[in-house]
Amino acid sequence: MEEILYSAVVLTEDSKNYLLSEFDSVIPEDWKIYADHMTIAFGQGLEAVDKKLDLGKIVDLKVVKLGISDKAIAVKVEGYVTLNNIAHVTLAVNDFDGGKPYMSNLITDWYDCENIIISGIIKEIIKR
Repeated sequence: MEEILYSAVVLTEDSKNYLLSEFDSVIPEDWKIYADHMTIAFGQGLEAVDKKLDLGKIVDLKVVKLGISDKAIAVKVEGYVTLNNIAHVTLAVNDFDGGKPYMSNLITDWYDCENIIISGIIKEIIKR
């Protein structure tokens, strides 16, 4: 049986590009770019949130805040369930200084931003 690495709303290419263009000015040039998904459940499939039937559906997420720390930059989103304390999409991390994507969960400085709607497909990512 395949092991699930995480379940997520995986952003469309258009949504990823839109996020990166909207927040380009706050992402340092040498940071590693992500901007590809909102984790629903790490190490678990959709059954962890009783949403197995949502697999493959397209959903919209509303970007409501921008979060910045010295290790990670993320946007806080609303619109789908997550087991994370903060529903977010990691935009970039400072991997030269030990930044990791999970550090978006540790961001404490959040700033309001204009209503931005992004879209993604609900998927279960298999460990390879």
